[in-house]
Amino acid sequence: MAINLGPRDRVKTLPKVNRRALRKYGEFWRALQLVGDALTEAEKVAAQAGDTKAGKRGRTGAKETSAKAGTEGRHWSVASPEEISASAKKSHSSLRVMAASAKKWEAELISREWRK
Repeated sequence: MAINLGPRDRVKTLPKVNRRALRKYGEFWRALQLVGDALTEAEKVAAQAGDTKAGKRGRTGAKETSAKAGTEGRHWSVASPEEISASAKKSHSSLRVMAASAKKWEAELISREWRK
């Protein structure tokens, strides 16, 4: 009859290197999740900015200002809501590829010692 160890007991019985690798992989996976959350938030903000910008322009009749650098004496640029949304979607797809690779190589990443 085998003894069923709980998840915490299993981690304590692993060699020190494997515990470190497991911790590092957990940190890596958490970082991927945080980046995904930030990208989702950026998409929401871009959608709200696009709605607000269109609504204000339509109500006040203000003419559209260019976001390009150097236009009308400006020396900096601001990304439009469409550019932010497109960049966030492109980053999200890259993040999905990275997460899929991380899942595919999970056993390998956990079994090996991570370099400093």
